[in-house]
Amino acid sequence: MNNDATINAQENKVKFNLKGFLSICLILFAVMVFVGILTYIIPAGAYDIDENGKIIANSFHFLENSKPLPIYRFLSAPIEALIIGQGNMNVIQIILLLLILGGTFNVLDDTGGMISIVRIIVNKFFNRRYLSIWIITLAMMLLSSLFGLQEELLVLFPIFLLYSKAMNWSSSQAISLVLITTGVGFTVAIMNPFTIGIASELAGVNVLSAVWYRIIIFVILYVVTSLYLVYKAKKDEMANKDKANTINEFVAGDEKQRKEDKKKTIMISTLFLSVLLIIILSATVPFLEELGIGMILMAIAFIIGTFVVGSILLKSFTKMLKSFLKGVINISPSIIIILLAFSVKYIADCGNIIHTMFYYFSNVIANTSPFLTVFIMYALVLIIEFFIPGAAAKALLLIPLFTLAPLPGVSVNIILLVFLFGDGYTNILYPTCGTLLIGLSLAKISFVEWLKRTWLFQLFLFISSILFLFIAVAIGL
Repeated sequence: MNNDATINAQENKVKFNLKGFLSICLILFAVMVFVGILTYIIPAGAYDIDENGKIIANSFHFLENSKPLPIYRFLSAPIEALIIGQGNMNVIQIILLLLILGGTFNVLDDTGGMISIVRIIVNKFFNRRYLSIWIITLAMMLLSSLFGLQEELLVLFPIFLLYSKAMNWSSSQAISLVLITTGVGFTVAIMNPFTIGIASELAGVNVLSAVWYRIIIFVILYVVTSLYLVYKAKKDEMANKDKANTINEFVAGDEKQRKEDKKKTIMISTLFLSVLLIIILSATVPFLEELGIGMILMAIAFIIGTFVVGSILLKSFTKMLKSFLKGVINISPSIIIILLAFSVKYIADCGNIIHTMFYYFSNVIANTSPFLTVFIMYALVLIIEFFIPGAAAKALLLIPLFTLAPLPGVSVNIILLVFLFGDGYTNILYPTCGTLLIGLSLAKISFVEWLKRTWLFQLFLFISSILFLFIAVAIGL
């Protein structure tokens, strides 16, 4: 590996920059304050819940003795949410997994393995860079649409970052290859167990019900997303045309270098494929799915794999361990971001306003045309998504309520589409989504910069979602 390539690799370590980190924290704190104010304006209320965690029809009632979280406790809300907040164990697992991923990234980067992978990809797609975008988009969308992977795929960001650098693309393009592709994949969940899987079970229909329509939408959005990412890549190339092209740093030299690259790529690919297999098994094997230990298994696999691969390639367990710990430290600020995002839901829960918001909207839905009903339901999901980014928690709240009684012209399949569209692309739009915030921090991009880069595509997703819903109503899906 030449010295220039080594230096560039060091510049692309997975870590946070202070400016982006502070801007994200300020945005999240402002959201916390806004939600806290809402708890003083919107009356507290709740639906009764049965023993299976489902909402009981016509059971809404206002809570007279409920009090919003005192303003002075906004500062302690992130810690309180972590200790006693609903779903806190899941957040703890996410934090631990992220720290382990930070350590893994750093070890693999120090071994030179990341650059080896990129060199092989660059040599493969030297004159077909735009074709590579179409292939990456398809792979990422399928992983998210079929298996519900998103934050897990952040493990690929360092590879995309180096690949984008080799192609004279920006770090925004690199993180887009992760966030936008998986966000769109989530929007059109073909068999995603965490969205359409849970929602279908709650609605009492087969997960493959009306899947043909979702596949058609998947194909359309795949083409548009690929074209958009190719367009952004070309804009990056134009913006960087006066800069030195770095692709030669990633083109393999002699035969010895190529053999070394192949060896490292096989070892690291085996690590990633092993983790991917564990993810698929934990999401499809009933026994493992019931235990809900997918993230724990992932963490264990990454630790074992990283320690083995890192020790072999660095030829020292001590050197590997130091590299791993350094990576953990570099990514540790993400804990603050996750806790701030999680505290938004905690404050809303303390004020008991989410059920009340739905109660008001459900009254508006009554006696409207099916098109207006669908639009209002979609708007409600978009609002609830801001407070509850998690698909499972949101499904438990909304699907039982949406399906309490038949709605004229609005089938269960359409209700599921409403839920999917509201839960999908918002993962790359709302500042309360932990995956988005962590991804932007890794790419050293502010939330405002992200909106400037993607607002037109986000608008397209919003409008197209409404059109797809209206078509579903028109054809009686």
